[in-house]
Amino acid sequence: MNFDQIKELIEKIDASSLKVFELNNDLVSIKMSKNDSAPVPTQPEAARQAIEPQRVESTSSIERSVVVSENGKQAEETETLENVHEITAPIVGTSYLASSPDKPPFVKAGDKIEKGQPLVIIEAMKVMNEIKSDVSGTVHKVLVEDGQPIEFGQPLVQITDTE
Repeated sequence: MNFDQIKELIEKIDASSLKVFELNNDLVSIKMSKNDSAPVPTQPEAARQAIEPQRVESTSSIERSVVVSENGKQAEETETLENVHEITAPIVGTSYLASSPDKPPFVKAGDKIEKGQPLVIIEAMKVMNEIKSDVSGTVHKVLVEDGQPIEFGQPLVQITDTE
């Protein structure tokens, strides 16, 4: 193992969530550990940029069926939305609808929003990733709840009347 390989290994371990790493073979013995009191590293800019293009998915229309119960009778309503812009999760994590528990949510249905406005925070590996709108328009629906586990590509917010 040469110096450049060891340096690259150190950088990768440092960027990971591992606390201890140990490598033993006939030629090399390496043990690395992180200090628990050290600050948690923030997500590298390159990684943030790599997930940006996957964050937004545009659809021309969305059709959803809803079962409605009226006086004990069930009926199915179909809602069709034209020109819907759906913001999807770029990463797996936990959703937060506000910057802190005592603050109001970033957005709610009916809000007029501007491009670049925060919509949701997704916490992944103790890093808070602010998901911002890439269009201006009206929030039709917030599709996630506060504290809900989020999967990659999961729809987060629907925006209509986009400009």
